[in-house]
Amino acid sequence: MIHINLLPVKEAQRAIGRRRQISVGALSIAVAVLMMVIPFMLQSRRMSHLDAEMDDLQAQVAKLESQAKEVKDLDKKRTDLKAKLKIIDDLKRKRVGPVRILEDLGSATPEKLWLVEFTDVAGNATITGMALDNQTIAEFMRSLQGSKYFFDVDLVETSQTDSGRAPIPNAPGQGASFKKFIVKARLDYLGMDGKQTAPTPAAGPAAVKTES
Repeated sequence: MIHINLLPVKEAQRAIGRRRQISVGALSIAVAVLMMVIPFMLQSRRMSHLDAEMDDLQAQVAKLESQAKEVKDLDKKRTDLKAKLKIIDDLKRKRVGPVRILEDLGSATPEKLWLVEFTDVAGNATITGMALDNQTIAEFMRSLQGSKYFFDVDLVETSQTDSGRAPIPNAPGQGASFKKFIVKARLDYLGMDGKQTAPTPAAGPAAVKTES
C-alpha cells in the first residue's frame, strides 16, 4: 500500500493564501495612500497656481496705485499752477486797477461838482466834494455806479455851505451856496463790478485829495 504525504501541499497552499492576503492588503494600503496623496498633490498644485495669480494681481495693484499716485500728483500740480496763474493775472489787473479807478472817478465828475477828498481803506472808498445842487450829486453817483470799478455807491451825508466857508477853484463867486456831500462806495480793483471782489492791494490805505 502506497502512502502519499499531503502536508507539504497544504502548507504551500496556506503560504500562497497568506501571500495573496498580504498582496491584497498591500494593494489596498497603496490604493488608500494614492487616494490621499493624489488630492493633496492636486490641491498643492492648485494652491501654487492661485499663489502665482495672487502675486500677479498684487503686482498689478501696486502698478495701478503708482499710476494713481502719479495722476493725483499731476492733478495737484495742475491745480497749483492754475492758482499761481490766477494770482499772477490778478496782480497784473490790480496794477492797472487804481489808475482806472481814478480815471473813472474823474470821468464821472460833472462840471458843477468838485471833488475835495478821496480815500481808500481796504477797498472801501470815501469821496468828499461840493456840488451846486442835489441833482448834480445824483448825476455823479449814477455815473460812478456805472463804472466797473465802483459798486454799492451810497450817499452818506449832505449839508449846505457857501463858497466863503469852503473855497473851491473855478467855482462861482462869494455868496454862492453849495451842497457838501460824502459818498461811500466799494472798489473792485479787477474791474468786475463787484461780482468777484478781489482783496485789497498790498499797498496800505490810500488817501488822495483832489481838487478841480
